[in-house]
Amino acid sequence: MLLTVLGTATPYPRPDDPCSGYLLQGEPSAHGGRTTVWIDAGTGTFAGLQRHVDLDRLDGIVISHRHADHSADLLVAYYALRFSEHRPSGPIPLIAPEGMLERLAAYLGPNSVDELPRVFEHRPMSGFGDARIGSLSLSWGPVQHGVPAFGLTVEEGGRRFAYSGDSAPCLSLEEIGERADLFLVEAGYDREPDGVPAHHTPEDAGRTATAAGAARLVLTHRAETVTGEQARARASAHFDGPIDVAVPGLALQV
Repeated sequence: MLLTVLGTATPYPRPDDPCSGYLLQGEPSAHGGRTTVWIDAGTGTFAGLQRHVDLDRLDGIVISHRHADHSADLLVAYYALRFSEHRPSGPIPLIAPEGMLERLAAYLGPNSVDELPRVFEHRPMSGFGDARIGSLSLSWGPVQHGVPAFGLTVEEGGRRFAYSGDSAPCLSLEEIGERADLFLVEAGYDREPDGVPAHHTPEDAGRTATAAGAARLVLTHRAETVTGEQARARASAHFDGPIDVAVPGLALQV
């Protein structure tokens, strides 16, 4: 599998960094094609997505939770997937929390209610679940973020990718990331909050990757007060494996 970072910024896009979004592609088939899934549609990521894949080659979309910095570009994707000359021949599987289409319709207007299912085949996330898109086997489960939010695991050919979405440290995320060859974990806090946490610090990310037995950690969606090198150093005190810092355009083999 090939992971390409489209954006990492939180909670709003920066001049050179859209919000959270990632492209995951399976290994090339005998005919040269590869399964292509857009993971999180944060603000600004749809433009970057088109650098790497034609719209009619997009096989699925996964949204970890409904916060705008992870889902807002579904609004512009709706127009492209409905009207582009290169639009897919049928609705795109959209694996996302319950109520996703209703939230989009509230913004797009009443005329979109009938059109949205023609663009997105919504497969609601609720609790633990699984699906198959092309050559990729997907599974997900709830994590702690104060709203319905889900971590994701994708497997192909014995390789295992895991993604935290936005989450506080929790046992379910450790299980989702178990034995991941590459574990993409957000580090949205510089310091632990006084109240109930909703994100990881870099130290938390290191501990979660270690508890999961992951082989490789990629830090993303980090707090703006923490540089990439600072995040790497802080996570490395709790994780002995290789650590990468996600930036737009970074491509990593899983």
